[in-house]
Amino acid sequence: MAAPAIASVPRSRVSELEPLWRALCQHQRPITPHLHDRAVPFEEAWRVRSRVEREWLDEPQSFALAAEVGGRYVGYALARVRSGADFAASWRVSDPVGELATLAVLPDQRDRGIGSALLDAVEQRLAQLGVADMLIGVITTNLDAMRLYQRRGAVPFVTEMIQRLEPRGPDAPH
Repeated sequence: MAAPAIASVPRSRVSELEPLWRALCQHQRPITPHLHDRAVPFEEAWRVRSRVEREWLDEPQSFALAAEVGGRYVGYALARVRSGADFAASWRVSDPVGELATLAVLPDQRDRGIGSALLDAVEQRLAQLGVADMLIGVITTNLDAMRLYQRRGAVPFVTEMIQRLEPRGPDAPH
């Protein structure tokens, strides 16, 4: 298989990323059974996410890259660039700092190096922008993604948890 062509995705073409983001959502649902009651229908999720990704692409140094094979997008990455000055008081990160907001590859294209090619391109672009650190959010149960990032030198940093707050009366257990 030929290496994918990696190209910038302009804000005006974000809608073309919908099948890729759908594939990411479909991948995440089975590996997050503990969150099944929080799942949002895809159409609603995409409406919100595509709006947010367009807003991120309005930020001066943020960008989206897509891998193209045979004339179709088979993967994409969206990276944000933001201030790292107040990111963490107890640890140093670069300022600016990069954030990998999305990495998605179609299921029939996984394990072909497309995610790695996208990450190479993201890292290269961030380095050109003077970014020395990249934050990567990963669903805790997405072990394949964590292994990919760790092979590339990423280390665990912060684990975010979510807790539903139920009304508690005076007789409710604590």
